[in-house]
Amino acid sequence: MRVWAASLALAPLLGACGDADEPAVAETTEAPDPMASASERAAEEFGQRMPQPVDPWPDSIRGDYRLAGIDGEPFDQPFGVAIHIGQDRIEFENCQQVTWRYRYDPPALITERTPAITIDINPKPLPCAATFPPPLADMVRAIDSATQAEKTPENGLRLSGGGHSVLLFSQ
Repeated sequence: MRVWAASLALAPLLGACGDADEPAVAETTEAPDPMASASERAAEEFGQRMPQPVDPWPDSIRGDYRLAGIDGEPFDQPFGVAIHIGQDRIEFENCQQVTWRYRYDPPALITERTPAITIDINPKPLPCAATFPPPLADMVRAIDSATQAEKTPENGLRLSGGGHSVLLFSQ
């Protein structure tokens, strides 16, 4: 009698193992599985706390940013570059007075260089003749050719197109 009672007690546990030929039945309860290992429970809990993915196509790209990368490489220079994206302009501090007008219709981005005389500074200084150092020249080329703006999983803003890109993070 004891053997029969013990086999009845083990039947639910043995049935849970199932036969290799039988299809698995999905669990429909919300309660945590008491038989799950601590690592399985931690992984499930971690999955529930993961942030939702960011919207890849933001409604607006306006903001103040720092340059974090150019063409997929980190911007690792002894100086920083602050970029301001306003209602219809992209600007950064430079004596060459390079700025862009832009139109953004998610995810499409159209940038167009503006002449130096359109900068909103009174009185308007003459642009300097200095050339951009290579990393800034690469940044300018990437913004010139940008055709798309998207959020990255790290919550950055990537402007890309024509085989070039810049990665920006909010300041």
